[in-house]
Amino acid sequence: MNKNKSNRFISEELMKYIKPRIFTLIIILLGVAINISYAQTTAIKSHEIGKLWESMFASGSIPTYAPLADQMTYPGGDFRTMTRKNLVGLGIWIGMTDWKDSIGTYHSRYVSQGGFENNEARSYIKPTSNKKKVRNRLPNVTVNGNLEERFLDTRSSSTRSSTIPADERIESKYNTDVGVQVRMRSFALANQNHNSYIIREYTFTNTGNINYDSAIELPDQNLTGVYFGFQYFMIPGGDRGHAMVRQNDDWSVYYGDQPGDTLRGIYYLYDGIADDNHYLGDDIGDPDKTTGEFLSPQYPGFGVLHADTSPTDPTDDRNQPSIVNIKSRTNFKSYDKGSSEIDMYSEMVTPGFPGGTEGKAQNAYDQFVREPVALLSFGPYDINFGESVTIVLYEVVGSISQKLAVEAGREWIKGTLEYDGKTGDEAKDALIGTGRDSILLYAKRAEYAWSIGLKNLPTPPPAPDNVVIESGPGKVELRWDSVADKLDWQTKEPDFAGYRIYRAEGGFTNTYSLLATLEGDSTHYTDRAVERGKKYYYSITAYDDGSKNTTGVKPGQSLESSRYYNRNFVTGASPFLGASSNMAQVYVVPNPYHVQGLAYGGTVIDDYNDVPRLEDKLMFVGLPAKATIRVFTMAGDLVATIPHPNPENPNSVAESADEEWYQITENWQNIKSGVYIYYVEGWDLDGNPLGSTIGKFVIIR
Repeated sequence: MNKNKSNRFISEELMKYIKPRIFTLIIILLGVAINISYAQTTAIKSHEIGKLWESMFASGSIPTYAPLADQMTYPGGDFRTMTRKNLVGLGIWIGMTDWKDSIGTYHSRYVSQGGFENNEARSYIKPTSNKKKVRNRLPNVTVNGNLEERFLDTRSSSTRSSTIPADERIESKYNTDVGVQVRMRSFALANQNHNSYIIREYTFTNTGNINYDSAIELPDQNLTGVYFGFQYFMIPGGDRGHAMVRQNDDWSVYYGDQPGDTLRGIYYLYDGIADDNHYLGDDIGDPDKTTGEFLSPQYPGFGVLHADTSPTDPTDDRNQPSIVNIKSRTNFKSYDKGSSEIDMYSEMVTPGFPGGTEGKAQNAYDQFVREPVALLSFGPYDINFGESVTIVLYEVVGSISQKLAVEAGREWIKGTLEYDGKTGDEAKDALIGTGRDSILLYAKRAEYAWSIGLKNLPTPPPAPDNVVIESGPGKVELRWDSVADKLDWQTKEPDFAGYRIYRAEGGFTNTYSLLATLEGDSTHYTDRAVERGKKYYYSITAYDDGSKNTTGVKPGQSLESSRYYNRNFVTGASPFLGASSNMAQVYVVPNPYHVQGLAYGGTVIDDYNDVPRLEDKLMFVGLPAKATIRVFTMAGDLVATIPHPNPENPNSVAESADEEWYQITENWQNIKSGVYIYYVEGWDLDGNPLGSTIGKFVIIR
């Protein structure tokens, strides 16, 4: 398939998966997806190496409407629709006193407000660069001859570097209207003990530059009473569970510096109980109404690693942030809401619910606390011209595993879930509540990693490159390039031990299980534990022997490369039978077809599952090498024409006897219940006609 056809199919797949109520989003996605490497990646760079994915915008802030972006996506893995997002919007505020702007107007108080409540602060922020560097390039993955390509994290969107202190580093720079340049460096790690957080290092420099060019509009300015504010608007599992019933039932917590606990300040949220108007019963974790899968088990948050004591004293000030302001989104001020400069500065220096919103109202739907937003302010600083202040934060998510969310959800909806001596809703809530323990664990690991220097953490081998996945008769063949000669990044000594192969069935967002462990440098594997017609998705990792991993939280532990780096996602490998030599074996399965809903061990296409759904798949089997399939109603109206092989569908395999169809008409509608006629014309591989056949199948919805 050529690149244009592949891009067109990807765009069509997006259209199929997006819900009709957000039709505007479809138009944006269709327009952007085709030229994604040109348009989006110039402004957005994404971390997609660990469990936590995040996009870094050139402007530094994240708007409330950003369809093609990873926003604290956890667990990562959805390269297409980027669901499981936990971050709605982000803003950086810079406040000061007694300031004169570039035309000499005096402001007793002023805030250069950037972020989701101020139209992404387009008039305030002047991006100058956004670059990504990696230790190892993103691997190539080819499935049945089709080269897979991600939307945001592409090979062309990053450059290889041997000097960065983490597996990935994104650096963005922008100037603000107060003459403060912001440099943000974000770091992501493949180490499995450190891949659930991302570190953001901010350096604020008083340059006097307020626009894109190098001219200094505010020379020799000295800034007083400066506060740097970081505003986060998060919703656990917002693109999945919350979106199902438009819920906003989250409690927020600010925790840190507790007696007997060295953990510094961290702000996090979790999903609470919806009121009776939205959900009858206990919906903590937003269980799927059909499968029971917990769609919002995440505990997303952000915390503090470092804040300069002053521009001339880079030691860490443990008294920062000086202000913790947490309250309902509707109660936060912004220029777009008509707030004054004095009002805005007051938001940065006045605490509100410093411990979070939990328990401040009878329920999380109370307008007093609904949609909690946190603004952590650092200051006050006096910053002379040319001086800088550095502040380091981290973003982190804790959660039960995706596999457990699926399996425990299935038990819960059947009424058989047990956990920690509890049953039913109590067991569900207690199990999901363990996400709090994991977010605090990952937060402590972020603090540890920063304290010893990221570059001093042990490193896993690189993910195997040039992965080739090929569907075959009753098997799937996998091949990849060897990484056995790659030395340990940290010690520069050999420690390679072997490879692991993981596999998911049905969809690339479903759970992966360990399929095989290969000791030594074997670069080929044949998967014969497969079924005809099923789609399979693979991840191949390399692991070391642990002998060189003498530092870190688990010295001597074997580390493996990222499971997310070389997965197939556009095309599922599907075993097949060889093409038939005649037309006598053609038939449809299942026949009759009876819709069964989501029955694949989890929410198959996450929340975007209208068209097509995996459970709507029909298979025409027993086909010759080439065929044209036409589907008619009993009245003789043409419903669909399906070529075999189908050049528009990367899942269609040449020389197989199978062709899939998702019951979609040529007008992009689902067919209705009834009896349908199929008429198939066939040819052999050389184009010689083999005749035709006719048959019926039944659809019951």
